[in-house]
Amino acid sequence: MASNELNALRSQALHLTKRATHKISRLKNLPDNRNVIVAGSEFDTRRNAKQLGRMNSRQLQAYIARQTQFVDRGTQFVPDAQHRPIPAAEFKPLEYWQGVRRQRAQAKLNTVGDTLLPGSYDAKGNLKPGTETIKERRAKMRSDRKLAGNPSVNDPYEPKVNKSTDIANRKAIKALVKEARQQSTAGWDNKELKRQIGEFSQMVNRIGDADLAAAVKKLSAGQFRTLWNDTPFAVAVSTQYEIVRTDLISEEDKPWHMQVIHDAFADARRLVDWAAGLDPETGSAKPTEGKPTRKK
Repeated sequence: MASNELNALRSQALHLTKRATHKISRLKNLPDNRNVIVAGSEFDTRRNAKQLGRMNSRQLQAYIARQTQFVDRGTQFVPDAQHRPIPAAEFKPLEYWQGVRRQRAQAKLNTVGDTLLPGSYDAKGNLKPGTETIKERRAKMRSDRKLAGNPSVNDPYEPKVNKSTDIANRKAIKALVKEARQQSTAGWDNKELKRQIGEFSQMVNRIGDADLAAAVKKLSAGQFRTLWNDTPFAVAVSTQYEIVRTDLISEEDKPWHMQVIHDAFADARRLVDWAAGLDPETGSAKPTEGKPTRKK
């Protein structure tokens, strides 16, 4: 009787081994760069007939349990960068938190997206409304970057979404999940705001523009965030910073540097003046101004 039971367990084990081999082969040949190389990995616990013949009933039962779980439809894998297996159940939290992070970022863009960027000053020194919204400027910039083959790596509204094949290995998932989760909170927004303010402060101190620093200091967190993320302000300030940092401004044989500095300074001040009129809480056009209207 014991011998018959053992033979039955070995037969079941062999059958499950064949099913596991079929699944491993199928995963290896998945199309569209989704193929996973399970053979030889920690998830490949198959044994040949000779090895199964040396197992006792307890070992066979444990083997059958492992193979039964492996061949189950609920056991799925996604490939890492080297097409090694990552359990789909471990990758799903990353997909979830990346989705939350992206939705949160899009909600921020929707809040400020229809705000008109500033135009030029009129004869009385009043800032005229522009004709381009924040969303329209972003769409244009994305198109330009696409043509140049230079996608943004630090877009506040379109955070990077990692595919499984972007991930170096299984161990890296935990760090990516932690990062995506942290970046989906108000605490992260505050941390990022401090980083941006610190970046601005470092540059403006080097430039020595006390008036610009004082004007920006009067802005609310919402106003500064829109100014820094959604306008050419950061570029204008960094242009001044780079020229001063490399001492190009002191080279008399290149007077055009003075014009670059002057233009960048004027653009920065124009944008700060505009930001001061935004809603202090949201950083968008003030509700009392209604929907943005375009100049005809």
